[in-house]
Amino acid sequence: MQKTAWFTILICSVCLEGLGRRYLPFIPQAAFYFLKDAILLFGWLQFRPSGEMRQTIRSLYGGFDKILIIAFVWTVAEVFNPQQQSFVLALIGLRSYWLWWIAPGIIAMALRDTRDKDRAIYGLLILVAIVSGFAVIQFASPPDSSANMYAVWNGEEVYSAGNAIVESTGRARVASTFAFVTGFVDFTMLVPALLLSLGLDSSSVKVRQAALVGTMMASAVVPMSGSRASVVIGVAILLLALWSAGLFFTRAGRRILIGGVVASVLAVVAFPDALAGVQSRFEENPDETNSRFEGITNLLPPVAIARFDYPALGVGTGMQQNGRAAFHITTEWDTEPEVGRYLVELGPFGFVLMWTAKLGLMVALMRSYKILKRAGRRGSSAAALAYAALTMVGALTFDHCWQALYFIGCGFILSEVVAVNRQRTIADGRALVRRVETGDLAPSYGAT
Repeated sequence: MQKTAWFTILICSVCLEGLGRRYLPFIPQAAFYFLKDAILLFGWLQFRPSGEMRQTIRSLYGGFDKILIIAFVWTVAEVFNPQQQSFVLALIGLRSYWLWWIAPGIIAMALRDTRDKDRAIYGLLILVAIVSGFAVIQFASPPDSSANMYAVWNGEEVYSAGNAIVESTGRARVASTFAFVTGFVDFTMLVPALLLSLGLDSSSVKVRQAALVGTMMASAVVPMSGSRASVVIGVAILLLALWSAGLFFTRAGRRILIGGVVASVLAVVAFPDALAGVQSRFEENPDETNSRFEGITNLLPPVAIARFDYPALGVGTGMQQNGRAAFHITTEWDTEPEVGRYLVELGPFGFVLMWTAKLGLMVALMRSYKILKRAGRRGSSAAALAYAALTMVGALTFDHCWQALYFIGCGFILSEVVAVNRQRTIADGRALVRRVETGDLAPSYGAT
């Protein structure tokens, strides 16, 4: 299969899952959920990481690989926890913990060629246009319209009208092409910064312009989700990417900023209720807003261990998965934040292992940032820095959309790091040959 075609199918399976779950109810919901996993595994067979790729991954992740192995063993052991109620759910849990960790290496292999990477950026742009366009249609439609159907659950249609409305405006919290609002929020936080950053490094003017247009489209629809976090974090990450890429101090950067401001103004003029709805959620629920942002402190292991309720050895891998309702499984230990779910499933020791494994991803991205910045890849380095900042914020295990989009972005970044390392190796080899030829470095053949 052509590399770009495979990537396009993969990203579509992640971002268009909700359309299938809404409008093709005769197909089992699980089929759409697991489709992206099957496509990823097919990619593993087609584009298995080379020795060079594996070596790069090991050098970036460093000593954290030992923690990763221990964490994997612990989650497998928790499959046999006495409180585990379903072996099938446990296997689904293992999939959620580990399957998508293989994605960066596969994507980096598939996008090694510059032309493939540019085509992938175009594919991402088209998907951004689809997601953004559908978000606009949903937002402009009544909450109980067919456009605002979220999914079909147990044969019943689930609409935003009964689940997610901004009370002050009466507008639906849009999910766009995703099954629920969280998927759309994930998209608006992860994709715009990635698209902008990678597009800036392209040698093609058309790709750079397309990436800018796509970023503006995605940014314009962010408030339509009604999510406070997506607005605050999404804007912060975009500003971080712009700053890291050095665009605050260049003519091109000023054009991007002006274009972004114009796009934002046009979005507010066209859909004033979008921003007004987010603003009202800040004003009407200050306590909830404060608690949400104070919850960031739960990302620190000592704080999380002190605040959450959990059994000492956990209740078993997969027991906090969203799909447990389909298995008619309940437990007295029930929580929403990801850190709390880690503690309930794996106990404090398992939670610390997973937290440290995620820390390894952040460190790897920071190392990527330094490598790319030294090589003059300011756009790609900005993407690495942005994703490093998002690593601990997102639900990497219990939100399958965030998980897939995050690791796909890491794959783009990894492909840039491999390209830089390859160019450096070639340059060093040529320099060595020149030194030998000019006599600056005579080859040594031992004593004579």
